[in-house]
Amino acid sequence: MRRVLPWLAFAASLAATAGLVVVRGEDLAVLDSLDPGATLLLVALQAVYLVVQSGRFHVVLVKLADTRVGFGAWLQLFVIGRFLNLFLPQAGNVYRAVELKRRFAVGYTRFAAAFVNAPWVAMVLNFVLGAAVVALVQPEARVGGWSLAGLLALAAVATAAAPLLAALLLPLVPRRFRLLAWLHGRLAEMVAVTLGSLRDAGYLLRVIAWTLAAFVQATAMLWVGFVALGSDVGLAEAVAFYVLLQLATYLPLTPGNLGVQELAFGVLAVGLGSAAVDGVVVSALVRVTGVIALVALALPFGGVQALMASRAVPAASAS
Repeated sequence: MRRVLPWLAFAASLAATAGLVVVRGEDLAVLDSLDPGATLLLVALQAVYLVVQSGRFHVVLVKLADTRVGFGAWLQLFVIGRFLNLFLPQAGNVYRAVELKRRFAVGYTRFAAAFVNAPWVAMVLNFVLGAAVVALVQPEARVGGWSLAGLLALAAVATAAAPLLAALLLPLVPRRFRLLAWLHGRLAEMVAVTLGSLRDAGYLLRVIAWTLAAFVQATAMLWVGFVALGSDVGLAEAVAFYVLLQLATYLPLTPGNLGVQELAFGVLAVGLGSAAVDGVVVSALVRVTGVIALVALALPFGGVQALMASRAVPAASAS
Protein backbone atom coordinates (compact mmCIF):
# COMPACT_ATOMS: atom_id res chain seq x y z
CA MET A 1 0.00 0.00 0.00
CA ARG A 2 2.84 2.42 0.83
CA ARG A 3 4.16 1.86 -2.69
CA VAL A 4 0.81 2.83 -4.24
CA LEU A 5 0.05 5.91 -2.12
CA PRO A 6 2.55 8.27 -3.81
CA TRP A 7 1.09 7.38 -7.20
CA LEU A 8 -2.44 7.94 -5.90
CA ALA A 9 -1.34 11.37 -4.71
CA PHE A 10 0.17 12.07 -8.11
CA ALA A 11 -3.05 10.99 -9.85
CA ALA A 12 -5.01 13.22 -7.49
CA SER A 13 -2.79 16.16 -8.44
CA LEU A 14 -3.55 15.52 -12.13
CA ALA A 15 -7.28 15.46 -11.38
CA ALA A 16 -6.97 18.62 -9.31
CA THR A 17 -5.17 20.34 -12.19
CA ALA A 18 -8.00 19.44 -14.56
CA GLY A 19 -10.50 20.73 -12.03
CA LEU A 20 -8.53 23.94 -11.69
CA VAL A 21 -8.73 24.55 -15.43
CA VAL A 22 -12.51 24.02 -15.34
CA VAL A 23 -13.09 26.26 -12.31
CA ARG A 24 -10.89 29.05 -13.59
CA GLY A 25 -11.68 28.64 -17.26
CA GLU A 26 -12.81 32.26 -17.52
CA ASP A 27 -9.32 33.44 -16.55
CA LEU A 28 -7.91 31.67 -19.59
CA ALA A 29 -9.86 34.04 -21.83
CA VAL A 30 -7.35 36.78 -21.03
CA LEU A 31 -4.78 34.86 -23.09
CA ASP A 32 -6.85 35.40 -26.23
CA SER A 33 -5.66 39.01 -26.35
CA LEU A 34 -1.99 37.97 -26.31
CA ASP A 35 0.18 36.57 -29.04
CA PRO A 36 1.75 33.16 -28.32
CA GLY A 37 5.20 34.69 -27.93
CA ALA A 38 4.07 37.04 -25.13
CA THR A 39 2.25 34.21 -23.38
CA LEU A 40 5.30 31.92 -23.50
CA LEU A 41 7.52 34.75 -22.25
CA LEU A 42 5.26 35.43 -19.28
CA VAL A 43 5.02 31.73 -18.39
CA ALA A 44 8.82 31.45 -18.56
CA LEU A 45 9.19 34.54 -16.35
CA GLN A 46 6.72 33.03 -13.87
CA ALA A 47 8.77 29.82 -13.73
CA VAL A 48 11.95 31.82 -13.07
CA TYR A 49 10.09 33.77 -10.38
CA LEU A 50 9.20 30.51 -8.59
CA VAL A 51 12.85 29.43 -8.61
CA VAL A 52 14.02 32.80 -7.27
CA GLN A 53 11.38 32.80 -4.53
CA SER A 54 12.44 29.29 -3.60
CA GLY A 55 16.08 30.37 -3.41
CA ARG A 56 15.30 33.24 -1.06
CA PHE A 57 13.31 30.97 1.27
CA HIS A 58 16.05 28.33 1.07
CA VAL A 59 18.65 30.74 2.49
CA VAL A 60 16.43 31.49 5.50
CA LEU A 61 15.47 27.84 6.00
CA VAL A 62 19.05 26.56 6.04
CA LYS A 63 20.08 29.33 8.43
CA LEU A 64 17.26 28.85 10.95
CA ALA A 65 16.98 25.05 10.68
CA ASP A 66 20.75 24.66 11.05
CA THR A 67 20.45 21.61 8.78
CA ARG A 68 21.72 21.06 5.27
CA VAL A 69 18.80 20.89 2.85
CA GLY A 70 19.77 20.69 -0.81
CA PHE A 71 18.51 23.43 -3.11
CA GLY A 72 17.01 20.94 -5.56
CA ALA A 73 15.14 19.07 -2.83
CA TRP A 74 13.82 22.30 -1.35
CA LEU A 75 12.77 23.60 -4.79
CA GLN A 76 10.69 20.46 -5.24
CA LEU A 77 9.01 20.91 -1.84
CA PHE A 78 8.49 24.61 -2.46
CA VAL A 79 6.82 24.15 -5.85
CA ILE A 80 4.57 21.27 -4.78
CA GLY A 81 3.65 23.19 -1.62
CA ARG A 82 2.69 26.25 -3.66
CA PHE A 83 0.64 23.98 -5.92
CA LEU A 84 -1.27 22.56 -2.94
CA ASN A 85 -1.92 26.07 -1.63
CA LEU A 86 -3.96 26.71 -4.78
CA PHE A 87 -6.66 24.39 -3.45
CA LEU A 88 -6.50 24.82 0.32
CA PRO A 89 -4.81 27.71 2.16
CA GLN A 90 -1.74 26.54 4.11
CA ALA A 91 -2.03 22.93 2.86
CA GLY A 92 1.28 23.31 1.04
CA ASN A 93 2.98 24.68 4.14
CA VAL A 94 1.84 21.69 6.18
CA TYR A 95 3.17 19.42 3.43
CA ARG A 96 6.56 21.17 3.49
CA ALA A 97 6.80 20.93 7.26
CA VAL A 98 6.00 17.20 7.26
CA GLU A 99 8.38 16.39 4.41
CA LEU A 100 11.23 18.44 5.90
CA LYS A 101 10.78 16.59 9.18
CA ARG A 102 10.64 13.18 7.47
CA ARG A 103 13.47 13.67 4.97
CA PHE A 104 15.83 16.09 6.70
CA ALA A 105 14.88 15.94 10.41
CA VAL A 106 14.00 19.64 10.44
CA GLY A 107 11.91 20.29 13.55
CA TYR A 108 8.45 21.77 13.19
CA THR A 109 9.38 24.72 15.39
CA ARG A 110 12.41 25.48 13.24
CA PHE A 111 10.33 25.33 10.07
CA ALA A 112 7.67 27.53 11.66
CA ALA A 113 10.34 30.10 12.51
CA ALA A 114 11.61 30.05 8.92
CA PHE A 115 8.04 30.14 7.59
CA VAL A 116 7.34 33.34 9.53
CA ASN A 117 10.79 34.86 9.15
CA ALA A 118 11.23 34.44 5.38
CA PRO A 119 8.14 36.37 4.23
CA TRP A 120 8.63 38.99 6.93
CA VAL A 121 12.19 39.72 5.84
CA ALA A 122 11.12 39.61 2.18
CA MET A 123 8.30 42.09 2.70
CA VAL A 124 10.49 44.52 4.65
CA LEU A 125 13.21 44.42 2.00
CA ASN A 126 10.72 44.71 -0.87
CA PHE A 127 9.06 47.73 0.73
CA VAL A 128 12.48 49.33 1.22
CA LEU A 129 13.58 48.55 -2.35
CA GLY A 130 10.26 49.74 -3.73
CA ALA A 131 10.44 53.03 -1.82
CA ALA A 132 14.03 53.63 -2.97
CA VAL A 133 13.32 52.85 -6.63
CA VAL A 134 10.18 54.98 -6.80
CA ALA A 135 11.86 57.88 -4.98
CA LEU A 136 14.76 57.83 -7.45
CA VAL A 137 12.95 57.09 -10.71
CA GLN A 138 9.42 58.45 -10.35
CA PRO A 139 9.11 60.51 -7.12
CA GLU A 140 5.92 62.19 -8.34
CA ALA A 141 4.02 58.87 -8.38
CA ARG A 142 0.87 59.04 -6.25
CA VAL A 143 -1.73 56.58 -4.94
CA GLY A 144 -4.96 58.35 -4.14
CA GLY A 145 -3.06 61.61 -3.67
CA TRP A 146 -0.45 60.07 -1.37
CA SER A 147 3.21 59.74 -2.30
CA LEU A 148 3.83 56.15 -3.43
CA ALA A 149 7.44 56.25 -2.20
CA GLY A 150 6.26 57.56 1.18
CA LEU A 151 3.60 54.87 1.49
CA LEU A 152 6.13 52.13 0.72
CA ALA A 153 8.61 53.56 3.24
CA LEU A 154 5.87 53.74 5.90
CA ALA A 155 4.89 50.14 5.13
CA ALA A 156 8.54 49.08 5.53
CA VAL A 157 8.75 50.68 8.99
CA ALA A 158 5.40 49.22 10.09
CA THR A 159 6.27 45.72 8.84
CA ALA A 160 9.70 45.78 10.48
CA ALA A 161 8.22 46.93 13.81
CA ALA A 162 5.20 44.58 13.86
CA PRO A 163 6.82 41.45 15.40
CA LEU A 164 8.87 43.52 17.82
CA LEU A 165 5.73 45.32 18.99
CA ALA A 166 3.84 42.03 19.28
CA ALA A 167 6.67 40.55 21.37
CA LEU A 168 6.41 43.53 23.74
CA LEU A 169 2.62 43.40 24.05
CA LEU A 170 2.08 39.65 24.42
CA PRO A 171 3.61 39.46 27.95
CA LEU A 172 0.84 41.81 29.10
CA VAL A 173 -1.74 39.15 28.30
CA PRO A 174 -2.49 36.73 31.19
CA ARG A 175 -0.47 33.53 30.77
CA ARG A 176 -3.42 31.38 31.79
CA PHE A 177 -4.35 31.40 28.11
CA ARG A 178 -2.14 28.55 26.94
CA LEU A 179 -2.33 29.43 23.26
CA LEU A 180 -1.16 33.00 23.92
CA ALA A 181 1.68 31.76 26.12
CA TRP A 182 2.80 29.42 23.33
CA LEU A 183 2.45 32.20 20.77
CA HIS A 184 4.60 34.51 22.88
CA GLY A 185 7.31 31.87 23.17
CA ARG A 186 7.38 31.27 19.43
CA LEU A 187 7.32 34.96 18.59
CA ALA A 188 10.07 35.74 21.08
CA GLU A 189 12.16 32.94 19.57
CA MET A 190 11.58 34.28 16.06
CA VAL A 191 12.59 37.80 17.07
CA ALA A 192 15.70 36.50 18.86
CA VAL A 193 16.71 34.37 15.88
CA THR A 194 16.10 37.25 13.49
CA LEU A 195 18.15 39.70 15.54
CA GLY A 196 20.89 37.11 15.88
CA SER A 197 20.94 36.51 12.13
CA LEU A 198 21.52 40.22 11.52
CA ARG A 199 25.04 39.73 12.88
CA ASP A 200 25.83 37.23 10.10
CA ALA A 201 26.99 39.42 7.21
CA GLY A 202 27.20 36.51 4.77
CA TYR A 203 23.63 35.46 5.50
CA LEU A 204 22.35 39.02 5.11
CA LEU A 205 24.11 39.44 1.78
CA ARG A 206 22.60 36.20 0.47
CA VAL A 207 19.08 37.20 1.54
CA ILE A 208 19.46 40.69 0.04
CA ALA A 209 20.86 39.25 -3.21
CA TRP A 210 17.95 36.82 -3.65
CA THR A 211 15.41 39.50 -2.69
CA LEU A 212 16.93 41.95 -5.15
CA ALA A 213 16.86 39.31 -7.88
CA ALA A 214 13.19 38.59 -7.18
CA PHE A 215 12.37 42.30 -7.08
CA VAL A 216 13.98 43.05 -10.44
CA GLN A 217 12.71 39.91 -12.16
CA ALA A 218 9.09 40.15 -10.94
CA THR A 219 8.83 43.90 -11.57
CA ALA A 220 9.99 43.28 -15.15
CA MET A 221 7.46 40.44 -15.42
CA LEU A 222 4.58 42.68 -14.38
CA TRP A 223 5.73 45.42 -16.72
CA VAL A 224 5.77 42.91 -19.59
CA GLY A 225 2.25 41.85 -18.61
CA PHE A 226 0.96 45.42 -18.77
CA VAL A 227 2.66 46.03 -22.11
CA ALA A 228 1.34 42.77 -23.54
CA LEU A 229 -2.20 43.93 -22.72
CA GLY A 230 -1.60 47.31 -24.32
CA SER A 231 -1.30 49.30 -21.09
CA ASP A 232 1.46 51.88 -20.90
CA VAL A 233 2.76 51.93 -17.33
CA GLY A 234 5.86 53.28 -15.68
CA LEU A 235 8.35 51.61 -13.40
CA ALA A 236 6.65 52.97 -10.27
CA GLU A 237 3.34 51.34 -11.18
CA ALA A 238 5.03 48.00 -11.90
CA VAL A 239 6.81 48.19 -8.52
CA ALA A 240 3.53 48.96 -6.74
CA PHE A 241 1.77 46.00 -8.31
CA TYR A 242 4.70 43.71 -7.49
CA VAL A 243 4.64 44.70 -3.81
CA LEU A 244 0.90 44.06 -3.76
CA LEU A 245 1.46 40.70 -5.44
CA GLN A 246 3.94 39.82 -2.68
CA LEU A 247 1.36 40.62 -0.02
CA ALA A 248 -1.21 38.49 -1.83
CA THR A 249 1.30 35.63 -1.99
CA TYR A 250 2.21 35.70 1.70
CA LEU A 251 -1.26 36.48 3.10
CA PRO A 252 -3.62 33.99 1.41
CA LEU A 253 -7.23 34.59 2.51
CA THR A 254 -8.80 32.25 -0.06
CA PRO A 255 -7.34 29.34 -2.08
CA GLY A 256 -4.84 31.05 -4.37
CA ASN A 257 -6.32 34.36 -3.08
CA LEU A 258 -8.91 34.01 -5.81
CA GLY A 259 -11.04 37.16 -5.85
CA VAL A 260 -8.98 38.92 -3.18
CA GLN A 261 -6.04 39.55 -5.50
CA GLU A 262 -8.33 40.82 -8.27
CA LEU A 263 -10.05 43.24 -5.88
CA ALA A 264 -6.71 44.51 -4.56
CA PHE A 265 -5.29 45.00 -8.05
CA GLY A 266 -8.44 46.85 -9.14
CA VAL A 267 -8.31 49.19 -6.12
CA LEU A 268 -4.61 49.88 -6.68
CA ALA A 269 -5.24 50.62 -10.37
CA VAL A 270 -7.86 53.20 -9.41
CA GLY A 271 -5.50 54.71 -6.84
CA LEU A 272 -2.84 55.06 -9.55
CA GLY A 273 -5.29 56.83 -11.84
CA SER A 274 -6.21 53.94 -14.13
CA ALA A 275 -9.45 52.02 -14.59
CA ALA A 276 -10.21 49.24 -12.11
CA VAL A 277 -10.67 46.80 -14.99
CA ASP A 278 -7.00 47.27 -15.96
CA GLY A 279 -5.89 45.99 -12.57
CA VAL A 280 -8.34 43.09 -12.67
CA VAL A 281 -7.20 42.03 -16.15
CA VAL A 282 -3.52 42.20 -15.18
CA SER A 283 -4.29 40.17 -12.06
CA ALA A 284 -6.00 37.53 -14.19
CA LEU A 285 -3.03 37.48 -16.55
CA VAL A 286 -0.55 37.11 -13.70
CA ARG A 287 -2.70 34.41 -12.12
CA VAL A 288 -3.23 32.27 -15.21
CA THR A 289 0.39 32.41 -16.41
CA GLY A 290 1.52 31.72 -12.84
CA VAL A 291 -0.74 28.68 -12.59
CA ILE A 292 0.47 27.36 -15.95
CA ALA A 293 4.11 27.72 -14.85
CA LEU A 294 3.33 26.18 -11.47
CA VAL A 295 1.56 23.17 -12.96
CA ALA A 296 4.35 22.73 -15.51
CA LEU A 297 6.87 22.47 -12.65
CA ALA A 298 4.73 20.76 -10.00
CA LEU A 299 3.55 17.79 -12.02
CA PRO A 300 7.04 16.59 -13.03
CA PHE A 301 8.28 17.16 -9.47
CA GLY A 302 5.29 15.25 -8.10
CA GLY A 303 5.87 12.39 -10.52
CA VAL A 304 9.56 12.18 -9.67
CA GLN A 305 8.78 12.18 -5.97
CA ALA A 306 6.22 9.43 -6.41
CA LEU A 307 8.72 7.35 -8.38
CA MET A 308 11.44 7.84 -5.76
CA ALA A 309 9.08 7.02 -2.89
CA SER A 310 7.80 3.86 -4.58
CA ARG A 311 11.34 2.64 -5.22
CA ALA A 312 12.43 3.43 -1.69
CA VAL A 313 9.78 1.14 -0.16
CA PRO A 314 11.11 -2.16 -1.59
CA ALA A 315 14.69 -1.07 -0.87
CA ALA A 316 13.80 -0.45 2.75
CA SER A 317 11.96 -3.77 2.93
CA ALA A 318 14.96 -5.63 1.56
CA SER A 319 17.24 -4.17 4.19
